[in-house]
Amino acid sequence: MMNKEGFEHWELLPMSYSKLNSWRSYPCQFIINKIFKINTGTNPAMFTGIIVEELLKDLLMGNESEDNTQMKLRDFQQTLKDYHDQDEVAKYLKLIPKYYENCRALFNRFGNQPLHSYQEELTVEIEGIPFIGYSDFVWDLGEEGMFIFDLKTKGRMAINHSDKLQQLIYKKALELKYQKPVHCSLFVVTPTKHHFEEIEFTDEHEIEIRNILKGMDRVLQICDEPKDWAYIYQPNVDDFIWNNPKMVEARRQIWGI
Repeated sequence: MMNKEGFEHWELLPMSYSKLNSWRSYPCQFIINKIFKINTGTNPAMFTGIIVEELLKDLLMGNESEDNTQMKLRDFQQTLKDYHDQDEVAKYLKLIPKYYENCRALFNRFGNQPLHSYQEELTVEIEGIPFIGYSDFVWDLGEEGMFIFDLKTKGRMAINHSDKLQQLIYKKALELKYQKPVHCSLFVVTPTKHHFEEIEFTDEHEIEIRNILKGMDRVLQICDEPKDWAYIYQPNVDDFIWNNPKMVEARRQIWGI
């Protein structure tokens, strides 16, 4: 079992898979957002995923309407009205209906079954560290068990390993909460197609999560001040994350470059 002291010191509890993955995959962005607590905002691709997920939720719950869709599109425009690249905003605004149309495959598969939950709060401990997460779409089919479908909107069809690790945490939390078998699938949607990816977990998936968490804990223990993190992790200025001017501003504030 791990000591929570480092996580508490840096105000990282409860942990989430998004924090864990951010630290592992984009440490400088993690430092900016979670250690220095600088809000760098959202982007059109990320917010598209949120809007499409809300539209799909309304469809599955019988609340689909053209007025509702138009309201969500206006919300998208309003939220991103100050985004630095308005051409990018316009591009995704046109793509949202295409993503949504390909989401209907999930309705065709489960639309006759009542949705058990959407964005259900799930908690579980890993190595003594409390985690929290919010599942996408969950159905309870009785003796067959519970079925999670996690929506991923992507520019091109791709199955990411990190998405599978996230679902393992949700699986553990749901099994603990309901004492039922839980089946996890990714529902990957692009503007032109969709794909259901049933996840088969192995011991290596859980080992990987625990190893990432232990590595993070080691860094938490050796860092006393935010600047310690900045010395350990140096930004690669060629990385795509610096396409956002707010990220560049934060980088200069922290690293001076």
